[in-house]
Amino acid sequence: MEACHRFYTVKYTRANRLNLEFEVARANDTYKDQMDKLVSYDLLVIDDFGLMSLDLEKCANLFELIESRDMRNSTIILSQLPFENWYDLFADKTYADAIIRRLVAHSYRLEMNGRDMTQPS
Repeated sequence: MEACHRFYTVKYTRANRLNLEFEVARANDTYKDQMDKLVSYDLLVIDDFGLMSLDLEKCANLFELIESRDMRNSTIILSQLPFENWYDLFADKTYADAIIRRLVAHSYRLEMNGRDMTQPS
């Protein structure tokens, strides 16, 4: 919310929705425009990371996005999957190394273990 109050540009998306946006952009030949738009946000929040594995094309898309945003704009990735299991999501381990290295190089990792507040007690 603070980002909005300071007039930062913010985009929230779920990981599967982001992958779908990339698929549609490639099919419509608007991939570069879509990538430029995603890179331009001051803050990009990707939720539900880790609910699906990443084939080679998804690895490439995510790498290009993270690489283009690295050291320029902020990215928050939310996941229910423990961080130590992220590497297994990637079909190509070279992409896994490159993406994870960029994500953790200048980052803060918060791990929260607690009751799911969306569920009734």
